[in-house]
Amino acid sequence: MHQDFETRSTGVGFITGVLCGAAVGATLGVLLAPRSGAETRRQLAESSGRLREGASRQYSKASDGVNTLISRGRDAVDRGRAAFERTRETAGAQAEDFADQFSKPSVPSV
Repeated sequence: MHQDFETRSTGVGFITGVLCGAAVGATLGVLLAPRSGAETRRQLAESSGRLREGASRQYSKASDGVNTLISRGRDAVDRGRAAFERTRETAGAQAEDFADQFSKPSVPSV
């Protein structure tokens, strides 16, 4: 489970790095390209829009992943709590049975 989480977080970090690198590369390419100011601004606006959309998708995926992990954690806690309660009830019943066996006076057989 621990390795699974590390793999996911590393994957998200890699994707985030790729998106940031693409944004920097696109910005530098646009700024250094021989274009008019209006065309450069339009292209920057389009690039930033694509970057915003990509970041939004990545945030959504990460958020869904976190929510899934939280849900799984809650389910695991609920299952553990139920198992603890069953064990406690069973142990209590066995302790009562044991106590009943020794609290009854034994009748010698003749």
